[in-house]
Amino acid sequence: MPSETPLRKLFDAPFSFKARPEPIAGDLRMSWGISVLLLSLSYSRAKKASFQKLQFLAHSVRIAEGRDDVRALLRADLRPSDISVRVEPWLNRAISYAHALGLVSVDNGKVVSLTDKGIAVTGQIQQSGALVEEGAFLKEVASKITETLLRRIWRMEDLL
Repeated sequence: MPSETPLRKLFDAPFSFKARPEPIAGDLRMSWGISVLLLSLSYSRAKKASFQKLQFLAHSVRIAEGRDDVRALLRADLRPSDISVRVEPWLNRAISYAHALGLVSVDNGKVVSLTDKGIAVTGQIQQSGALVEEGAFLKEVASKITETLLRRIWRMEDLL
């Protein structure tokens, strides 16, 4: 039997690793989720929002169709019952990580608000040129989404 087996040659050869893009959807990446969370809060009134509002924005911001539906809702081209909305599991993880990093505070388990550190990081996100479409959408709609409107959307009161 020869002393040089193909396996032995493999282990003796030099090798290196090269970073590759993550093969997972953007909404499962915490960097994307935390960034969307911070932008949502940044453009909301008083830089804070309820969990209900954050869930609505998180679902709407993901795809162009969702963003268009919210714009149509605010123009009164759609009724609140015409809007489809779901709970985004990634948002709770993003809030947990952002809270642990000191970027947001959670008040009474109901309202999430930006901290000073969160405001600074949000500024860096905006200056970086990342999430341009998402940022433009959130800037346009986040302050216009009221708790009354959200209640009508989530509870589907128009169907009664």
